Amino acid sequence: MPGLSPVRWTALCAVAELCGMTAAASAAKLAQRTTGDAPQGREATVALALVVAGGLIEGIALGALQARGLRRLLPRLNGRRWLLITAAIAGLGWAAASAPGVLGGDGDGAQPSLVLVLGGALGLGVVMGAVLGAGQALVLRPLVRRPGRWVLANVAGWPPAMAVIYLGATTPSSTWSIPAVVALAAVTGLVAGTVLGLVTGQFLPALAEGRVPSSASAQRSVP
Repeated sequence: MPGLSPVRWTALCAVAELCGMTAAASAAKLAQRTTGDAPQGREATVALALVVAGGLIEGIALGALQARGLRRLLPRLNGRRWLLITAAIAGLGWAAASAPGVLGGDGDGAQPSLVLVLGGALGLGVVMGAVLGAGQALVLRPLVRRPGRWVLANVAGWPPAMAVIYLGATTPSSTWSIPAVVALAAVTGLVAGTVLGLVTGQFLPALAEGRVPSSASAQRSVP
């Protein structure tokens, strides 16, 4: 695969999720420490803002590093558009998934079963993969013949990655220190990003083989 090996792609995804998960977990823990459990009014607004900021950092990291790798494979890739779409969908999606836990507190302290956690994570991963893949496929559309394959790549890659993320995210209790939460988040992000990269990387050769020549790409980009 010219310019983009599976190892490089996997490493980029792993680093992106390491940075993103560390930021997202730090923001969630900071929100908890700043506003307390089950914040109300202005405190809830502050907590939500911190969670959204952490989620956006996760989306920006993923979008930026993925675009950097894909431009080796598809030099005409619109990296800025890829970054914006990924940040909006992945970042805000993660923030939306995290917000209930931050705003709702620990409740009665009961922990959901592992089966329930994994089932919810896999389901969310399918939805996340479909929406994110569809958004990113819009950027790929002028460049490859079958951009829909990238939707399939994300539908395949995000469920196991999200399962890892949820296992890591539901492990700490409210009594964990910030360094402990950040350390676990970094490891979780590294593993989740590696899984995401390994699975989605299997679809990169299909993108390379289906590249559209420059002249045809220009025609396809015209409404």
